[in-house]
Order: sequence, then C-alpha cells, then structure tokens
Amino acid sequence: MSTGIRRRHEQKQNLLEKKENRENREIDGDLEKDASLLRPLHWKIIAVYYLLLIFGASFLHKCLPEPKDPNQEETQFSEKRAVGILQELSDYGWKPAGSYNCEELTRNRILKELNDIRKANENVNGLRFDVDTQYVSGCFDIPAHDTEGMNICYRNVSNVVARLGTGDKKDQISVLLNCHYDSWPTSNAGSDDLSSCALMLELIRLYSENPHLLNHDVIFLFNGAEESSLLAAHGFITQHSWRHEIRAFINLEASGSGGRELLFQAGPANQWLLNSYLEAAVHPHCSVIGQEVFQSGVYPGDTDFRIFRDHGRVPGLDLAFVQNGYWWHTEFDTAERITKGSLQRAGENVYSTLNHLLNSPYLENPAEYADRKTVFFDFLGLFVVIYPLSFAHFINLTAILVIFGLVSHRFYTKSFLTFLALRDYILTVLTIALVLKAMTFMSLFTYGALRWYTRHWLALVAYGLPSVWAGLSVQGLLCARLDPKIRGDYGSALDLIHLTVVSGILLIFTYYDIASGFLFALLLIPVVKSLASYFGAFPSEFFFNYLGPLIIQNLSACPHLNTLLTLLVSLPGCAMAIYTTEMLLSIFIPIMGRSSYNPEPVVSFFVAFSASCIVLSLGGLVAKSQNSRPRNEAGLLEIIYNLLGVVLVTLTILYVFASFWPSPYRFDEKYPTAKRTQFFHVNQMFYDRNNQLTVNETRFYAISRDYRGAEDIPFVKSDPEYTGLQCHHENNPWCEVPFLFPTKGRLNDRNIRVRTVDERLNFKHPVKILGISKKHGVESDGKGNIEYSFSVIGTGQISVYIIPDSTWVITNTSVTVPNEPQENMFLYFTCSTPNNICEWMFKITIKKTTQTPSDEKPLLVGISSHHLHGPEMQSQSIKNMISKIKENRIHSPEWTVTASAWNVDQVYKYF
Repeated sequence: MSTGIRRRHEQKQNLLEKKENRENREIDGDLEKDASLLRPLHWKIIAVYYLLLIFGASFLHKCLPEPKDPNQEETQFSEKRAVGILQELSDYGWKPAGSYNCEELTRNRILKELNDIRKANENVNGLRFDVDTQYVSGCFDIPAHDTEGMNICYRNVSNVVARLGTGDKKDQISVLLNCHYDSWPTSNAGSDDLSSCALMLELIRLYSENPHLLNHDVIFLFNGAEESSLLAAHGFITQHSWRHEIRAFINLEASGSGGRELLFQAGPANQWLLNSYLEAAVHPHCSVIGQEVFQSGVYPGDTDFRIFRDHGRVPGLDLAFVQNGYWWHTEFDTAERITKGSLQRAGENVYSTLNHLLNSPYLENPAEYADRKTVFFDFLGLFVVIYPLSFAHFINLTAILVIFGLVSHRFYTKSFLTFLALRDYILTVLTIALVLKAMTFMSLFTYGALRWYTRHWLALVAYGLPSVWAGLSVQGLLCARLDPKIRGDYGSALDLIHLTVVSGILLIFTYYDIASGFLFALLLIPVVKSLASYFGAFPSEFFFNYLGPLIIQNLSACPHLNTLLTLLVSLPGCAMAIYTTEMLLSIFIPIMGRSSYNPEPVVSFFVAFSASCIVLSLGGLVAKSQNSRPRNEAGLLEIIYNLLGVVLVTLTILYVFASFWPSPYRFDEKYPTAKRTQFFHVNQMFYDRNNQLTVNETRFYAISRDYRGAEDIPFVKSDPEYTGLQCHHENNPWCEVPFLFPTKGRLNDRNIRVRTVDERLNFKHPVKILGISKKHGVESDGKGNIEYSFSVIGTGQISVYIIPDSTWVITNTSVTVPNEPQENMFLYFTCSTPNNICEWMFKITIKKTTQTPSDEKPLLVGISSHHLHGPEMQSQSIKNMISKIKENRIHSPEWTVTASAWNVDQVYKYF
C-alpha cells in the first residue's frame, strides 16, 4: 500500500518538475525573442564606460601644466626659474627653527634673493620695495585639534618680510602672502614649505617688473617658525607694525609633495575673498566639501591660517599641496621629488587670484558685499561650478518634491510592485554593506592593515570589486524570481526607490544648510528619465501627446536607447562621485600612514560610496536584462552561496597579489612609500616625593605612526627586550613618553615599544628644573591653593608636563589663564639662541578640590629637553639604527622605514 502511494507521489513530483522545466524553457525562449532586453554586449559596453570614467577621473586629477620659462615681458610665472632657488634652499638639509641651517643659511639666502631682486629693479618707475627682519617673543595657547591642546611661549624667532607697492607712502590697504622656511627636525622641507617660499619669490620678481599691477600693497611674509607650532606667524600678526593694514591673506602650505594644490579653507565669512579665487584662478581645484569639513572642526587644520584667523581677525585662503603625502615631514621631502608642473600650476593660480583681488572693489569696501554662502566645486578639474546656496535649496527642494510625487503615485497605482522593489533595494544595500564588513575583517585577519598603501588600485580590488559584483549579482538573482512580464515596471520602480533614498539624504543636507549636498543633487539628475516614463504613460496636451509616448515606447522597445539614456543622465553624479573618491583616496591613503586608527573602514567607505552609486543607478537596467536563471535557483541559499563566492574569489585575488608584494611599503628612490616611525633616545631621571632619585636609566622609545603598530618594525619585532609601556607615575597621562607635542591621543599601546640601552647620553648642558618659590594660600571657598615659581634650563625646545595629584587642579599659570580648572597641562617653550640653551621662568597655581589637609608635595612636573639640531641631536645608537635601515630597505620592503629620531633629556620631580 505504502509503496503504491510513494510511487504515485514520485510520479506526481516528476510531472511537476517537467512542467516547471517546460515553463522555464518557454520563458527562456520568450527572453531570447524579447528584443527590448539588454544583452551581454550592453553590459560589456557599460563596464567599458565606467572603466573609462574611472581612468579619466584619475588622469584629470593628476593632470598638471608644463613648467614654463620666463617671458620677455616678465608677466608670466616661471616654474623653471623658481625651482632654482627652491633646489638651493632644499639642499641646506634639515632646518628646524633655531638651527644654523634655518637661521643662518636659509634665512640669509632668502634675504639675499630679496635684496638682489630689489637691486635689479631699483630703477623701475613707481616701485616701492621694502624689506624687514623681525625677531619676536610671546606666549599664546593652541586649543585642542589634532593634539590635546597646549600653551606655548617663544623667544627670538625670526621673520623676513617684504612689502611691495607704488608711491612714496605705504597704502592703508594690503594683502598678505605667507610661507615658512623652517622644517620638521628631520626633513629638508622641499615641499613643506620651501616650494611656497620659492613661489612667493617668483611673484615678487613679477610684481617688481610690473608695479602697475599693485593697486594696493602686497606683504610677503617668510616666517621662520611654523613647525614649532605656528610661532612666527603669531609674532608677526600680533606685533609687527604692518599688521594693521592687512585686509586679507593667502596662506601657502604643503601636506604633500606637489600635485594640484587644493583650496581647503576660506574665511571666516567674507565670501568675496573666496569669489576672487573662483573667478580668477587659471586652474581651480576646490570643493565646498573640503571647506565645510575643515570649518566644522571635524578635521581642523593646524596651519598658520589658524593664527591669522584667530589672533589677527583677518579673512584668508588656505592653499596647500596635498598629493604625495608619503614624504611630508620625512627625509624624502626634497625639491627634486616635487611633481613637475605643480609649482607652475600653483603659481599661475595665486598670481591671477592676487591680481584679481588687488583690482577688485572688495578690499576697499568689503562690508558692501553681501556675505552669501555659495555652492562651489570643480567638475573633474575642467571647470568650476558656483551658485548661491539659496538657489541650491530651490533646486534641491524642487527635485525632492518631484521625486516624492512620482514615488507616491507609483505606490498608489502599483503598490505591490513598488513595495517589492523597496524590499529588494534594501536587500541590495545590506548585501553591499555585509560584503564590505566581511572584506575589512578578512583583510585585517589575513594580511593586516594598509594593503593598498603603495598601490591605491588594490583598494578598488579589495572593496570596489566585491561591492559591484555582490550588488549586481544579488539584483540579478532577485529579478530572476519575477515574472518577465513585470520586470520592466519593476525596474522603473527600482530606479524611483533609489532616487527617493538619495533625495532623503539631500533633504537632510538642505535642512541643515550643508552646501556639500550638491553631490547628492547631481545623483538626482536621472529623475528626468523617470519623468519621461511617467508622462509617456500618462500623456497630456500637445507636447506629451506626441513626445511622451514616443519616449516611453522607444525606452521600452530599444535597449540601446535605454542604456545610452541611463548612462547619460547618471554621468554627472557618478562622474563626480568617482572624482571625489579619487581625490579622497589620493589625500587620505598617505595620511593613513600616520594614523593609529584602523584605516580599513575609512578607505572601504570612500571606495564603496562610488561603487554603490554605480550599482544602485543600474538597478533598472539589471531588471530589464536577459536573465535565464530559473526561479527555483534564485532563492536565499543561492544568494548566500553567491556572496561567499564573491568574498572568496576577491580574497584569492588579493592573496595572489600579496604573494608578489608581501609588504604594504616600498622603497624606490624616486617614489618611496615608507613606514613612518619616531625614535627617542632618552636619559630619564625620576625623583620621588622625598627628592630621592628612584630611576636613572637610558631608554630607547620606538613609535610606529600607523595602525600596524611597533611590532611591524623589523628590529623591534625581533628584539625581545622591547616591551610595552609601563607608566612609572600612575596619574601621568603621557606615561613618561617624551612627547615633543601633546599627541598621545594619536597613539595606542600597540604603537609604542620601549627598551633600556647601555649608551648613556652625556649632554654638555643637562636639563634642570628648580623650584624657586612655593606659596600656600586659601581660596574664597575655604579650599587651599599653592602658587609655584619655577626655573627651567634646557635646549631651545622644551616640553613641560604639569600633573597635580587627583585632588588638585590647575587654576592659573603665567603663560595663560585656563578657561576652567585643568587636571593636567602641557607647556611648550622654544627659543632661538646660538648655543641652543635657554632658561624659562614660569608660575603655576593649583587648587585643592576637597577640604582635606593639603599634601606636602602634590605637584608632579616633568621636563623633556629635545635636541632637535646640533651635534647632540643623535646618539651613536640612533646613527647605527638609521644606517641599518638605509642599508636594508634597498633590498627588503619590510625594512622600508623612515625615522624621525633625536636625543632627549628628561626629568620628573615632585614639588
């Protein structure tokens, strides 16, 4: 009995399977005959189209003009002439503020060049050419930005200033241009910032030959202490007699080595200043995205722009070279590595902007020009688009209302199909996010961070390829589950859902007055295709009675036209998304080499943004493509298998690449991409509360600046004597690491290793800290306070760490008055003297936070005296280490390390 039932059931199942297979074959036959569906050829064309878009955006992003010779009329900026003085200044070697290379060689060479230009043009009719030198001292504080904030005092830092104008008397209106000629302690400063100084010297030559262009005075500031925390700019803008006439400034900086300079800050307010650049720059490269990011404080800049803005109350522009950031603040920042054409491009932009500004009415009556906020960006570097934010709001809201109207009508007329499209859209987005999460995790697990550090295209392989592959394949599987007769309407609904999501994002940007929403506005241009479909389906009078049906008929029947129109309307949005991603990757990938945070989510997001824009804009075409996959092979299990296949294939490809390039770093004399490290050789002397010397050791600190950590440094990994940090003082937030600036927040425990060494440093002038006086008092609330007077003797660069016990807070200092009581404080003292020895006197007041009896010695003070130049800068141990690095990195990528290293004398005492 049971056997007969089983046999009949099997026969029934076989009949059902045959029927389903017959239906599938019929569907396949119908699909083959349906001329309106996209064939594989169309998708090949789409793939080639987007590849050309990617390569085109990359080419335009890196495109630079040819360097030019001076013309006979001396009206043309010449990189070929400017690079001569640049090379000479770069060849002076490391030049930190206060060093012989900075104060004597570099400064005097700039002075000589200025005097030579002045002498050569002394007979030019109407030219007024003044040169001044300044040595300044002062104190100020820098709020927390990329450091934890600190208070600074400086003494005898140098500035060289030139002022050009016409007539006998100085104009009451002037524009300031600024560069700095000092360097990071272990850098030649070829790009940062001698390239800007060479640019300014070339501009001085041009204006000296053409004084008729000087409708107002131009002040050229060559400042000698920027890397020491913006000191010389502060001295000029707060103390120099010429500061009062300055109406605007242009700050020239570098966080990379050449490439297209980027306008990344403007203001505060004074839109007329930004307009001068947008209207006049020959090769503009700017985006309101950069301005809003920097001005929001999310990624604050720490250039001299901050000083002129905050202490001079002057509006300005901040221009910087941002490409090739691998060499910033390293031994590789030399003049010969600056990309040819970079100086020509920047020079022409600054020259034309300055000429426009000097001839505009803005400077004389800036208050008359309304401070309108604008949307601005350069489209693929070809031209600048600029329009008022109010007009942007009108366009945005119009597009949003149109899209919401279309999608509402779609939900009303075809609710089931639209909800189905919404579900599948969400599933596609979740799929892309899940694949990205899996890839970021597997990349770290199998290889470690920064796989793409040298070869940026590996980021596209690691994150772009799986995003596009997973998104399109899941869309294809979901479409295969649908009846072919409804796939056309389903595809239109999918396009509308995508536009609705983008318009929702744009609505948020519009509500908060964020001009960067222009990028999402461009992604809404495909709404014209949806409108054409809508009016084709629901024609009205004359125009739509004829044109509308024709459009919808051709779109439905002709896959060539459908494909072409989809690519055309999505071109502006997708092109800008790809261009923005290219720009962000070229800027941020080198920055990831000096960030201790996991870089994979950041880079994957940049890549996924463009990939998602492409995939989600193609959803309608996927639905209207040939898809012969049977419905029973398009279930959840097939989607999971597909995603696993995407991840495994991508990982396999990356594994093959990893076998060729096992290290993310590469040493090439022309284009090195090295691991950034910091080394301190430190004498440490720690005293207890009884003034007994408890620690008297010499230690070697090894610090990795990137996420791969200190264990990634070859000789640290192989040396068991290197250990993690163990703080001697429990309440010391800096854990006795001799930081030059308060940058502990940039580092994790994995980034620092330390070991004791035998080589004791014998300094000619050891660091000293003396407690001059200690006065007890009582506050108005009955709580005790103590006022200390200290004397510190050390090198020209001294870091001071003020650390009260847990029941005390810092309420006042002679350097600055805190806005509120501080649990600890970082002070930085710097001066310029021939023997590199300075003495500082300062006062600290601390207050008891409880009514309990006062401790006898509640204040811990640490002093790190940094030897940043001179014969005592580097010990023999440091020299041997650097020699070993240079010898090995030629042959081994793992040894491709660049080291900032110097000696430090450190003392901690209780008072």
